[in-house]
Amino acid sequence: MMSTVNERITLLVTFHVKADHKEALKNALISDRYGALSEPGNISMSLYEHSDKPDILYLFERWDSRKSLDEHFTKKYAEDVFALNKTALIKPMEILYLHDIAPLPKNEIKAPFSTDTPVDLVVIFKVKDGMQDTFLKQFEKSIAHSRPEAGNIQFFLHTVPGDDKTYVLYERWRSQEAIDFHFAQPYTVELFDMFKSALEQPIEAYLNFITEIK
Repeated sequence: MMSTVNERITLLVTFHVKADHKEALKNALISDRYGALSEPGNISMSLYEHSDKPDILYLFERWDSRKSLDEHFTKKYAEDVFALNKTALIKPMEILYLHDIAPLPKNEIKAPFSTDTPVDLVVIFKVKDGMQDTFLKQFEKSIAHSRPEAGNIQFFLHTVPGDDKTYVLYERWRSQEAIDFHFAQPYTVELFDMFKSALEQPIEAYLNFITEIK
């Protein structure tokens, strides 16, 4: 299921790259990111490497409409990425079109301070059938409490249109101490307790710590 032309678009794109092509793809993705950030329809675009699996790269991007994303795909820097995908990847890139359940205006999306040492993670949950409402209700509470934490930069939960058992969480924290503080809070403890009954596998199977590439 795709979003309508005027609806905000959020994507998580996963690349499983061959070792001898990684540098070329990474450089193309960096150019793509910088180009995208100059486009008026772009809200944000970040490039990451999996912290434990160096063959996995991620693009996490937000656009103000499908039209803006389609225009981005016509740019040379985007076309260069698509061209490399034909030879550089172990398997085809995976694109998840996401629906942000609690979006923020562009001017309210926080960025790191120069003194931060950010900790980022993306979590792709698989929820048991029948547990979706429980999962979302608990996360609504978590979002409301987590975003105001002094150490939080971003905290976004997404549904995947057309797949009511998959949810994607993106978190960014100012430091390891900030995320440790978050994990110790009662609402986060409640969240992890809910995971035990709601998820198809233990939470550890879904956690992906990532490192930003600039």
